[in-house]
Amino acid sequence: MIPVSEQKSFEQRFSIIRTLSPDNILSKEEQARLTIMDAGVGDFFTCFGSTYIIQEINKYQEASEDYSKLKDYFVTELTCLCLETGAVGHFEWEIDDELEVCITLDQIKFKRLTDEEGQPIDEDDLDQIVEDEDTIVYAGETFDYDDDWAAVYRRNSKEEKVYMYEFVNNRSSLFITIEEWQDGDKEEYRIYISKPVNPLELLLISKGGGTT
Repeated sequence: MIPVSEQKSFEQRFSIIRTLSPDNILSKEEQARLTIMDAGVGDFFTCFGSTYIIQEINKYQEASEDYSKLKDYFVTELTCLCLETGAVGHFEWEIDDELEVCITLDQIKFKRLTDEEGQPIDEDDLDQIVEDEDTIVYAGETFDYDDDWAAVYRRNSKEEKVYMYEFVNNRSSLFITIEEWQDGDKEEYRIYISKPVNPLELLLISKGGGTT
C-alpha cells in the first residue's frame, strides 16, 4: 500500500501537471529569449532533465554590517517543487557582472565541518575564520573563505536579518554558505551545500499557467 504522504504528493503533482495548458507553453523563440530572471510564481521550467514549478520567490538584499543601510545587490531565491519526485528544491540567481545561478543540494550541521587539522568548528570560530580568510573542510574536501556579508531577507511582507559566510572549493564546483539568522538576542545557524548551474540549463517552458 502506498503511504498516505506519497499518495498526497502524487495527487498534488498530478493536479499541478494538469494546469500545464498548451495555451501557456512558450514558443521555442520565447524559451530561447527568456531566462530564470523572467520567471514568476506558478511558472514551469526544466533543469537537468527534471521539471519544476515555482512556488515562492523571495529575496536577499545586501546591507551594511549594522543593517542600517541597504545596498543595491540582490540574490533571488526560488522555492520549487520537482514534478517527477515531489522534492522541494531551491534555486538562487544573482547578477555579479553576469547572471549566476546555483541550486541547493543539502543542508548540514556544524558537526560535519572541521578545520584543516581535523578539529571541529562551530559558530564561535566564524569571526576568526573570516579574519584569517581561513579554510574549512567538508567530506574530505577543502573550502576556501570567499566572502561574508549582511543581508535583509524578504519573504512575503516579513523581513529578517541574516549574515552570510561563503566558502568555495578549489574547482568552484561546490559552495558552502553558513547563514546566521538574527532572532532578537539569539542566533540560528543554517548551513547549505550548493553548486553552480549554467543558466542555459534552465529552460522556462510555461508562464502563468501553474497553481501552487
